[in-house]
Amino acid sequence: MKDTTYLYGKNPLKEAVLASKRQNVSLISKIYLTKQAEEDGKIMSLIQSNKLTYDIVTYQEIESYVGRDVIHQGVCALLDERALYTPLEEVLAKVKEKNTNAVFVLLDKLQDPHNVGAIIRSAVAFGADAILLPDHDQVLINSTVIKTSSGMAFAIPIVKIGNVNTTLTKLKDNGFWTYGLAGDGDTTVQDTTFDTHAVIVVGGEGEGIKTK
Repeated sequence: MKDTTYLYGKNPLKEAVLASKRQNVSLISKIYLTKQAEEDGKIMSLIQSNKLTYDIVTYQEIESYVGRDVIHQGVCALLDERALYTPLEEVLAKVKEKNTNAVFVLLDKLQDPHNVGAIIRSAVAFGADAILLPDHDQVLINSTVIKTSSGMAFAIPIVKIGNVNTTLTKLKDNGFWTYGLAGDGDTTVQDTTFDTHAVIVVGGEGEGIKTK
């Protein structure tokens, strides 16, 4: 059975709604609020101005969706997984349309959703054009990733890929150079001039970059 993906928190909900409008897609399948959250003027203005519907639930019901010991602020939404990810071909087509150098960030077998969320947040701040996530041995988009990214998981195309080496070869064929991040490197990403399309590979917490 396919996992269900939720977001929680006021800011992630706002970012998901804004992304839905920006991309002309429906990222949100259902919104759940507690009675207390329903009294929040900003949340209600967001929901009403975008003609969204919601169900009133208890704190315990939200916890059953997103887990306990998380700060959900009485706000939870069920996401449409089909709208969460953008096909690689679509992202490459947009790169060609822009006719400027693109930077992709490829995560290679990261297991901690907090790390994934933090990298997405940093990638958006850096100006990356897409995040690539292998569909095997890699944390995909979930509620913790969305919350840790401060909702930035909706501000950048997220691409679900298969084999990492196959994808890197495809990107090479499309004019991308591959860079690998190293914890002991002496050159920062910010100080690097990307004068062609680039894909930055971030290795997993234990083994680092392992693309075989």
